[in-house]
Amino acid sequence: MAVAVLLAIIAASIALTGVGLYREWKFWSSDERFPQSCKSVDVIVPLKGAPQGLEENLSAIVGQRTTARPRYIFVVDDEGDPAYSLASKFGEVVVAGRRDDVPGKSWALARALGRVSGDCVVLADDDIRPGPQWLESLTAPLSTYEASTTYRWYVGRGLCTRARAAVSNTAFTAMQHPKSRFLWGGSMALRREVVHKGGLPERLPRYISDDYAVYETVRELGGRIWFSKAAIAPTPDPECRWKDMFKWAVRQILMVKWYSRRGWIAGLVIYTLGFVFGIVVPTAGLALGEPALSLGFVLPLLNLAKDFVRARGVERWTGVRTRAGEVLATWALGNLVIPATIWASAFVKCVVWRGRRYCEGDAKRLVVNFK
Repeated sequence: MAVAVLLAIIAASIALTGVGLYREWKFWSSDERFPQSCKSVDVIVPLKGAPQGLEENLSAIVGQRTTARPRYIFVVDDEGDPAYSLASKFGEVVVAGRRDDVPGKSWALARALGRVSGDCVVLADDDIRPGPQWLESLTAPLSTYEASTTYRWYVGRGLCTRARAAVSNTAFTAMQHPKSRFLWGGSMALRREVVHKGGLPERLPRYISDDYAVYETVRELGGRIWFSKAAIAPTPDPECRWKDMFKWAVRQILMVKWYSRRGWIAGLVIYTLGFVFGIVVPTAGLALGEPALSLGFVLPLLNLAKDFVRARGVERWTGVRTRAGEVLATWALGNLVIPATIWASAFVKCVVWRGRRYCEGDAKRLVVNFK
């Protein structure tokens, strides 16, 4: 009886995962063509420190082929930051100053947004190394949508980088559907009127996560979000260390937990069930003489197929090739790292982000008390 129940759950899980595989294929196969309506674009990039590869990243960010007129604005805490002199080679540099009572990145973005003058505004992270079509592909959908976003794609063969990629890539599932789509702070574009109508310069410092600050603003204004496959941003990971990667992964999930509790609970349930019925139950079945339960191994294999579809989709739209061995490593590590980081997020209360400590209570306090 117990085996029959387990098999029924496994069969249902396989059916749902199969639907997910079909959605993945359909998503990457769909087309995207928009006329460019932005005449000028302000690209804002907050900086802190000068990690390995930063100069190459900034060079890629400013080296865009676009019909719009770009203006690049880099934001630092103070002139003593090593990023200050480097950024001066590539565009304007805004010194935001530092406020200890609000999140550093959100404060930097808020200060820069007070200076925008272009038709459209792009917010980007400094660790991406986008291709030359990134800016055009990210801003062109603003001819139809109020906001546009994309996502990163980690490149590199090291196992630490592959583990980071596994955690990062879980966001693609949410991005594929308009109702679950969010705005990713590493590359998102807005029409300037959204910035002003939504009061973003005043609102951003109330959020630890700039992603959610902008997303909530667009949602309250009734705006729609486009996901640009052609703007996906390759992200090198030259300094990946396992301890730092795990902390980063937990922090990413905590932002979801603090600002979108339902989404976090859904992820916790989905990945826990996937681990139990895709790995634990079929393995135990083989060990205990119930080979029928090995049907559960179909679940991770379907996810592997999904990973290959995604990798080929990224290659089609951006030209960035991911070797088969890298896809396999990402999938294999993800089966363990993703559940582990999600489970850890259930117990971790605070994170350290760029030298500052944030706790769940801070997320609530900022929204209520910031003036």
